[in-house]
Amino acid sequence: MDEVALFLMLIGGLIVACAGINIYRYAVIIMSAAGGYCLANMLFKGALADNVGDGIFRDMDGGAGKSFVVFIFVFAAAGLGFALYQIWGAIVAGVGGALMLGRVVEVYMGDGFSSQIIGWGFGLLIGLGLGVLAVQFGRRWMIFFTALCGARIVGYAGARLLAGSSIAGVLVKPVAGMFSGISATEVATLGMSLEIIIFMTIAGFIVQSIIRND
Repeated sequence: MDEVALFLMLIGGLIVACAGINIYRYAVIIMSAAGGYCLANMLFKGALADNVGDGIFRDMDGGAGKSFVVFIFVFAAAGLGFALYQIWGAIVAGVGGALMLGRVVEVYMGDGFSSQIIGWGFGLLIGLGLGVLAVQFGRRWMIFFTALCGARIVGYAGARLLAGSSIAGVLVKPVAGMFSGISATEVATLGMSLEIIIFMTIAGFIVQSIIRND
């Protein structure tokens, strides 16, 4: 189930990165659904996994319970993206930025409360700020915003799909030295995610600049 979901996220992220300015409302829906998937996984892993077999999960095994939670979050997030796309894109980007920068700051400063506040706070402000600029000024700001958001989705999905492969170690070598004190799998995931985000942001910006119809 996870591999299929990650593959669908990968395709959705490519669409957002390479055509977001032309299909902004649908781009926000894709971004929202991807964010819902990520949040559902975090919630299930952190709070619900130990409750499978109890309450509303009493007739479910772990996989079914997780699928149920993921479906609810993805459906709800996509619905909000459809209905409130003019403001929801910035909100989703803010949450995505908080999650991404929060994890990076944890690697360098530890997982204490202060480092989490710094990472989440700056990530939230950056994501929200870029989203507001994109909606208010459009054009180049919108292209950059959607290219970056799509790249973030591709980076998340692609890194997790490739993290356990034999090629992961080779791909992550250029940035592996940036990360220390974490497992090899986490280095591969974070490193490849960073590489993919940089590459796809640039590629998406170029493609959208060519095909834009605004």
